Amino acid sequence: YKALFISYRRKQRGENVDFSDLEMESCMANQPPGAPDLSLLSFQGGFHGRTIGTLATTHSKAIHKVDIPSMDWPAAPFPKYKYPLEKNQRENQEQDRKCLEAVEDLIEKYKKKGKPVAGIVVEPIQSEGGDNEASPEFFQGLQKIAKRTGAGLLIDEVQTGGGATGKMWCHEHFNLETPPDLVSFSKKMLLGGFYHNMDMRPQQTYRI
Repeated sequence: YKALFISYRRKQRGENVDFSDLEMESCMANQPPGAPDLSLLSFQGGFHGRTIGTLATTHSKAIHKVDIPSMDWPAAPFPKYKYPLEKNQRENQEQDRKCLEAVEDLIEKYKKKGKPVAGIVVEPIQSEGGDNEASPEFFQGLQKIAKRTGAGLLIDEVQTGGGATGKMWCHEHFNLETPPDLVSFSKKMLLGGFYHNMDMRPQQTYRI
């Protein structure tokens, strides 16, 4: 998540532009502009962890979140398909359209609220949220929205990475125009981490 925010702010500030004195002072008091009021968009039913930051993007079970202070960040609906897929193509395509429209609406809403969406966080398959899958077309559309709005795209492969879907990474099934900006992994990989494109690399590597 830090990489998403750092990359977004670097693009706002301009490449090779140093931090201002006010940014350096205000961040120590958890105040803007040094601690900017940004947000991450996630999906209803998603699970990304139990720590304070990741919990703000987790929406699978209330017991994970109750009593814990959190951030005002947007959560969009995730497609809920009818099965068998071959008999419900029109309904499922409409699900994709409605969910992508909701993503765009929320990004615009939070921009107007003064909490711009710096990144989109999504599981290729919602696992704890109920084994919910979405089409390659949905993820292709999501990536286009992310690029158009300047938000980074983080695909959380903690549950799905490591070959469980027939490919090393589940998002390889989606035929994305370019690789995701970040991919996170853990559990069956025996360690936790993420890999990313060059846009997500901070100029000062010790910031992550």
